[in-house]
Amino acid sequence: MTTSENKIFLPESQLPRNWYNIVAELPFDVPTPLHPIEDRPVEIDDYDWLWPRECLRIELQQDEYGTDAWIEIPEFISDVYRRYRPSPLVRARSLEKYLETPAEIYYKREDLNPAGSHKFNTALVQAYYAAREDNSRIHSMVTDTGAGQWGAALAMACETLGLRCCVFMIRKSFEEKPYRRYLMRMSGADVYSSPSELTNTGREILKDDPENSGSLGIGMSEAIEFVREDRGRRLALGCMSYYAVLHQSIIGLETKLQLEQVDRSPSLMIGCVGGGSNFTGFIAPFVREKIGGSPIEFRAIEPESIPTLSRGEYRYDWADFSELTPRILMYTLGHRFVPPPVHSGGLRYHGKTPVLSALVKNDVVGTRTYGQREVFDAGRLFLKTEGVLAAPESAHAVLGAIDAAREAKKTGEKQVIVFCLSGHGYLDLKGFSDVLDLDSSN
Repeated sequence: MTTSENKIFLPESQLPRNWYNIVAELPFDVPTPLHPIEDRPVEIDDYDWLWPRECLRIELQQDEYGTDAWIEIPEFISDVYRRYRPSPLVRARSLEKYLETPAEIYYKREDLNPAGSHKFNTALVQAYYAAREDNSRIHSMVTDTGAGQWGAALAMACETLGLRCCVFMIRKSFEEKPYRRYLMRMSGADVYSSPSELTNTGREILKDDPENSGSLGIGMSEAIEFVREDRGRRLALGCMSYYAVLHQSIIGLETKLQLEQVDRSPSLMIGCVGGGSNFTGFIAPFVREKIGGSPIEFRAIEPESIPTLSRGEYRYDWADFSELTPRILMYTLGHRFVPPPVHSGGLRYHGKTPVLSALVKNDVVGTRTYGQREVFDAGRLFLKTEGVLAAPESAHAVLGAIDAAREAKKTGEKQVIVFCLSGHGYLDLKGFSDVLDLDSSN
């Protein structure tokens, strides 16, 4: 069947009413976290001062979160989702024509929501859990952010729920992406460069290395310290947690309905991975098909300078620099790893979410790495052909799709390639300028 559709929309009436809980249907276990010091599993009471209790229930796979494949989306969340969801699935016809490929390329546009990336899908829910907790005195959410997309999403979510927001933004991005800072502050957030002088973690790092460019692991440690100082604060996490993966399954569920609408089945699904939530949520509803025998392929794309899935170790490690979080079983480069100051700030993290790590370990998901220059060149080509400026992180997925389309051209295969465009790059132009030398004379 051929299709002339460029943009595939779903009506609001088809907005999924449930998240897909992938861990309930996997044929292998995704182990829950261990206590940071003691040799035992984490219990809710160990960390109910740090996270909203509902987040902990999801992370520890308690009750329905360990058994039920479908988790109902609260009515309040659905009402807010309808402001920007369902998001369109777009056929990249101009890119296909440029590449002269027999493959069909589709991209799921997660750049069109209020914060400009997929992050708002879970930020809203985490703020909702905190604001609606029984007998709650929670007044603030605290987090770390890389490129600032997560910080902006949480700031907007907190403003929606009447909560205050504090963000530790890695120094590299704090200095390079001022407009994300301004966006967070427009939404009422306090934003600090990390490492900072506000916490013991930050002060110790700056004492040893005053020019430290920061990392998501350092920012997370600072955020945790800040939460400890006030019982009315809670931590929000944008990528490493399973609850973020659960909430991001909305992306994959919509994508599945949209592909069915044009009678397509994906041959290959691609996404960039920092902690792994956007990609894992994107592929989650399709994983059950692959495990059932479908030939569908999944490809996680990461920077060659931060090759966690490709070259990291699969072991228990802390999610943060200062060993304050539970230990989780994941692919890791080590929690003390400080990544090089690449421009894809959202991918500068040492570990990957446990469910994605388990999918890679069990050969369900494959990986590929790319260098920064080729990624940014792909971002420029995507802007030229499709008129969309992908975020530096998302440009990794763009390059993955381009490579796959070129492979299909060589083999003559009529593949259906689908990737997640996780965010836009309009506030990342300084990075594009530095890499592509856009400040030089004409």
